[in-house]
Amino acid sequence: MKETEIKTQKKTNRHSPAAAASLVAGKAPVARTRTQGPTQHHVNRTVIVSKSIAALTVHPLNAEIYGDAADQTLVDSVGENGILQPVMIDSKDQIISGHRRFDAATKAGLKQIPCTLFQSTDELDIRTALIEANHQRVKSNEQFAREAACLLRVERKKAQLRKTTANSKGDLPAISPGDPGDARDVTAKKLGIGGKKVEQSAAVVAAIDKLDKEGSKDDADKLRKELNKFSVNRAYKVALEKGWLKGVGAEETADKKDVILIEDWKRMSEGEKEKALAKGGSESTFNSQQSDGIEWAKWSWNPITGCRHDCPYCFARDIANRLFFHQFNPAFYPARLKAPDLTNVPKEAATDIGYRNVFTCSMADLFGKWVPADLIEMVLEAVRAAPQWNFLFLTKFPQRLCQFKFPDNAWVGTSVDKQARVDAAEQAFEKVEARVKWLSCEPMMERLTFTKLKLFQWVVIGGASKSTKTDEFKPPREWVQHLWVQAEKAGCKIYEKPNLLERRREYPQQQQGVQPATKPSGT
Repeated sequence: MKETEIKTQKKTNRHSPAAAASLVAGKAPVARTRTQGPTQHHVNRTVIVSKSIAALTVHPLNAEIYGDAADQTLVDSVGENGILQPVMIDSKDQIISGHRRFDAATKAGLKQIPCTLFQSTDELDIRTALIEANHQRVKSNEQFAREAACLLRVERKKAQLRKTTANSKGDLPAISPGDPGDARDVTAKKLGIGGKKVEQSAAVVAAIDKLDKEGSKDDADKLRKELNKFSVNRAYKVALEKGWLKGVGAEETADKKDVILIEDWKRMSEGEKEKALAKGGSESTFNSQQSDGIEWAKWSWNPITGCRHDCPYCFARDIANRLFFHQFNPAFYPARLKAPDLTNVPKEAATDIGYRNVFTCSMADLFGKWVPADLIEMVLEAVRAAPQWNFLFLTKFPQRLCQFKFPDNAWVGTSVDKQARVDAAEQAFEKVEARVKWLSCEPMMERLTFTKLKLFQWVVIGGASKSTKTDEFKPPREWVQHLWVQAEKAGCKIYEKPNLLERRREYPQQQQGVQPATKPSGT
């Protein structure tokens, strides 16, 4: 694409507190031709280039938040005078600031327009810049509320990254935000409003979107009218009284937009699938796991969710039914395929392999017969492209594993809760090719006896947590010891979960510098 440099100018603007905050995060400053929004950024050189209108697209967040176009007055002005203030674009030629000027130029028949390039390629920075650039424009209450909801999602993601990412470059604060309310308060400060209003804004627009999606257009319009005619607080109270806030939240809006039910994916044409994959955002990172229940993997990653096994002790089903609008129906999140590349390995991984381990599809059975092979291959391709991580897979369909080629950083496992699953597991894993093969005997519902444990490198043993269908269950220590002796004879590493009375914690591929666990007392 041919680009013509028009001019270069020097600027030395003083930082405002908001600008300083963005620089503390270690991000490149926004390139602007004049101060726009609440922030003034220090820019040494601002380069303006002329780009073809045909090569530009509008960042989708503009439509999500503002959803407006150029009026005829602006079209006439641009047609007569051209674009007087350059639009801001990212490295993908998406318009961050100036979508109405772009629309006016398109309608006026212009072929090229002046642009400035936003220096950061981080999607979180881009979204923040887009909102900052539109901060001082006249907008409706709904547009303002959507700004708050979007910025809240961004700040929550930034807080999570600051809390869990290594700070080897010194580009993040030594004291990491991430405590309850922190992201809300940061958002509130940037927008110049209270934290309560941020939360209410996010909830109200989520409720509007929920009503629209469910086909309750009249109710959605009523809530939208309350918001735009009166205030966020008034709309929030109305939504609360009507019960429209049930099950909605700032993150859930994005969740609904980005998810594709597996059954819908199967019916989609190749063109529709390609479009869905191309649409995937770049905000997704791994989830940091704080629970000691899966401390063998400090991260989880769920590009696929849902399962049809209907195991009575399933904790994932209970979580999904409580949090997901699609509950535990199998679903695909295209944007999450980018998470391995967007999450940094923390410094703790040097001494604790758990910080390098990612429990993959912890809320699903990736190899369930209902999951199409093309989705499984997409997940495995993302795994191959991220050798810095170990990805832990677990399935109750081990016979399907031999259909796929696993990279060296895949730990491939199967669940064995009862003796009836032992033969199927051993027969399947004779054909599975993987560097690490493991067993999850959790919950151990029976005393288990294996004949081919040498096929595996690792055995995880645990009980059952309380679920909506079952009580908590701890297997007798004799069952655990019986399996423990078999595993040790086969040369397997043993990892006992916290829901046992005594614990042994070992890993395959134990790293240098990581202290191995000792045998439990009395063994």
